Amino acid sequence: MKCKLVDVFAKSKLNGNGLTIFYDYGDISHDEMLSWTQEMRQFESIFVQSKKGKHIAKIYTMDEELDFAGHPLLGLAYHLHEEFGSDEIYKWVVQLNKGEVQLSSYWRDGEFIASMRQGQPKFLYTLTRSEEDALYSALNIPKNKEVKFGAEVISTGLPYVILPVIGNLDEIKFNVPDLTPLIEPLGAKFLYILDIKKIEGRTWDNYGSVEDIATGSAAGPVAAFLFKNGLTENDSIILNQGRFLGRPSQILIKMYVRNSTLVDIEVSGNVVKVANIKLEE
Repeated sequence: MKCKLVDVFAKSKLNGNGLTIFYDYGDISHDEMLSWTQEMRQFESIFVQSKKGKHIAKIYTMDEELDFAGHPLLGLAYHLHEEFGSDEIYKWVVQLNKGEVQLSSYWRDGEFIASMRQGQPKFLYTLTRSEEDALYSALNIPKNKEVKFGAEVISTGLPYVILPVIGNLDEIKFNVPDLTPLIEPLGAKFLYILDIKKIEGRTWDNYGSVEDIATGSAAGPVAAFLFKNGLTENDSIILNQGRFLGRPSQILIKMYVRNSTLVDIEVSGNVVKVANIKLEE
């Protein structure tokens, strides 16, 4: 088995969100994939099998397998382009557990850029005041009276609670051992705290153990939240994340609107390769 280390949402090595791409392997079990992800100690890893032009991928955190994630798929586009791309611009279809995702990749002025269409967002649930208050309290965030917009559960593949704030990102502290009992009944998998003024966010695993540097799967829901609440006049947004981890990252988001309806969201970012690794048998 081989693996490739890349940094996503970064223009230079050792920045952005690191990713391990595992490939060129035979039979490997769910538990082994989980163990390899834990060995790498990154927020997520991706495993890909490529045969006869078809690419089948599995995405893991250190706790579980995911049906969808953002930065692993954009990082995978780098690997696919390096291994199979014959042109400067290329498009890929990747099979996941539940459906397919379309990726595109290209080189421009010495930089590699990967993009992913996330489709039309699904607005799944609007939180009540008491449900919001429970989340603000759980994260040690004082409710700012300037925040006029309620939290929502939105998905473009992975459902997030988008919890709006103005400032206060540096004050976040987990006051509960696990967010799951608070957000799972709402239909959400994770929670993303969004500063609606700075367009900057933070998110963790539900235990508050590991903060994610840059979260592509949350970028679509963030854009959908901003669009629905009239918080952006542009069809392109830059979402900032990772500042508190010393790895500031920028996620590029483009919204496609038809007849005042948000019909598709494209998430893009730079990717750089860090290393090729051949693992011992």
